[in-house]
Amino acid sequence: RCGTMRVLDMTQPVDLERIYTDVNIIKDVIGRRRIGYEDVMEVCTREHFDRFLVGTIQERVTGFAAVEEFQKLVVLGKPGAGKTTFMKYLAMSCLAGKFHGELVPIFVTLKVYAETKGKPTLQEYIFAEFRDRDVSEETVKRLLKEGKALILLDGLDEVKKEHDRRVKQDIDKFSRDWLKNRFAITCRIAAREYQFEKFTEVEVADFGNGQIKTFVNNWFKGKDEPKAARLLEKLKDNEPVQELAKSPLLLTLLCLVFGERNDLPPKRSELYKEGLEVLMKKWDAKRNIEREQIYKHLSPQNKEDMLGQIAFNTFVNGEYFFRQEDLQHQIKYYICNLPEADGDPEVLRVDSEVVLKAIEHHHGLLVERARNIYSFSHLTFQEYFTAREIERERKLEDLMQHITDPRWEEVFLLTAEMLRRSDNFLLMMKEAIDLILAGDKRLQAFLLWVEQKVNSLRTDYKYRDLDIDMYRCSALRSFYFCSFSNIDYYFESNLTYTLDYQFARDLDIADSYNLYLNIAANFDLNLEIYIILKRTLAFKLESKLRNILSCENIRDIHLSLSQSLEYVSRISDNILQQELQKLKDSLPNPNSDYEIYFQWWKNNGEEWKNKLRQVCIKYCNIGHDWQFTELHLTPLEKYYAANHLLVQCMNRSYVSKQVREEIEATLLLPREK
Repeated sequence: RCGTMRVLDMTQPVDLERIYTDVNIIKDVIGRRRIGYEDVMEVCTREHFDRFLVGTIQERVTGFAAVEEFQKLVVLGKPGAGKTTFMKYLAMSCLAGKFHGELVPIFVTLKVYAETKGKPTLQEYIFAEFRDRDVSEETVKRLLKEGKALILLDGLDEVKKEHDRRVKQDIDKFSRDWLKNRFAITCRIAAREYQFEKFTEVEVADFGNGQIKTFVNNWFKGKDEPKAARLLEKLKDNEPVQELAKSPLLLTLLCLVFGERNDLPPKRSELYKEGLEVLMKKWDAKRNIEREQIYKHLSPQNKEDMLGQIAFNTFVNGEYFFRQEDLQHQIKYYICNLPEADGDPEVLRVDSEVVLKAIEHHHGLLVERARNIYSFSHLTFQEYFTAREIERERKLEDLMQHITDPRWEEVFLLTAEMLRRSDNFLLMMKEAIDLILAGDKRLQAFLLWVEQKVNSLRTDYKYRDLDIDMYRCSALRSFYFCSFSNIDYYFESNLTYTLDYQFARDLDIADSYNLYLNIAANFDLNLEIYIILKRTLAFKLESKLRNILSCENIRDIHLSLSQSLEYVSRISDNILQQELQKLKDSLPNPNSDYEIYFQWWKNNGEEWKNKLRQVCIKYCNIGHDWQFTELHLTPLEKYYAANHLLVQCMNRSYVSKQVREEIEATLLLPREK
């Protein structure tokens, strides 16, 4: 019974030994820590959320170490944390002699025991189970008397309320009568309060990256091992989804989905929705567990709507953690509007606490992180419910004020996915983005230069074998914007890559190997001159010359000029070739004495780089000194990132061809365009 497991939509049981991954145990139950709300709010950012949770946990041990250390143990955990799987593996390890081989494991599913006809005591139930397997009552008593049993009582929270008191009393009595044995009880966090004498309470920790890797590798071992590597790579590149993988139950879902599709769903919102259905509906249903409806007027749809309001209100305020009283206030506000709600304030207050505890206990979506301080179990779910509330309540205009806030990026993406048609949403985003730089003439002039520069590639230059039309205009604008505004973005993750993979890949190849591959002739020349210009302009402050200049850098400058001259000769631009040759000849020999070069640069470097700048401007229309300050760079960075977000939203939503073409044609153009 303990050797296999079957969860969710598995078509057949799987061998527990094959997929089991060690769990970690937190000795101090997280929700019972005393931490000030102000201390929590100091680290209330997405980046520091997990760091706070991990950093305040004093000690983690393996599950086996916890059972070894404590003779009587209550193992608490969120829904799907792996409590039952751990208990089953513990039993199998005991039988195999891997863990206290001298003990006999006795595994009891408390829900089954509680609902057994005749209402036997726990001792009577255990004796009957052994009797069915031809083991006498005297043998079992002798085993218990000598302390040679490992009693594993699984799923205390699954016991119906009508059996609750009897089961608790039976466990108390049994553990006192046979106190020499080892005991472990599993129960969900936030279930009804249980306190057993001389039992130590611990909590199952979320999976870490190492456990996720082990689980995935075990899951696909012997079936399709390359899939494991592909799924792990997908998780690595997808932080919100990897966050869900910290739950063993949701990681199982990810493995099932990936195993069937060989990929994750293109829309993350669909994956999150399925994960929520697992937690809110399927998990208990698959195991035939009926939990009492704590608040009978709160339907599953009501719960989702209420969670949407909570998520939106807290996210707008920048809150990832919330006081219990504030949370109950929001719940009370929601439930008081239900048709059959009791209007008495005290009844509503009590009901709001009951509903909060029920949601934590049944679904694990809201979790007590410290005493009276809550958060969503996963930030991903808070973002999902926020987007759901925006989509359902048509709060799209409210969302636009957060267009430059990185914290809202995932909410924008999820909202775009959820909309049946995203035309208006994307056009609203485009309008909000264009307003970022609309009031600054210098930044508008920069955008105009970007436009003119790209247009000149198609009209002014003569190409031999290649056609610049193979690349998207919007991608070319993105490249020039990024390159000449001093914004530091890598090609593999920036807007250029998103707009035109081939163009970004060609640039990457050219940059990596210093080759002119698949790039139009004069466009390559501009790239090369841009690299030289960037290097030379690095020498801005005399005090930094000794740190910046080196023989290697000097050789690089000479080499780049030589390569540029060679390429200029190939396109027969004699004037530009002569100007660059003059600049190269004016530099000292890169192999000359360091002090000679230093002194030359000290006396002539500023004049030399100004001459190079003028050559670049005159013949290539690059190298303009825009004199951007932080006051300009900050909005430029926000504008660029927001455009990247716009394109991502467009690629992940249903949008008409007309609107898609309109947005791409006007991307990164001056406001009046």
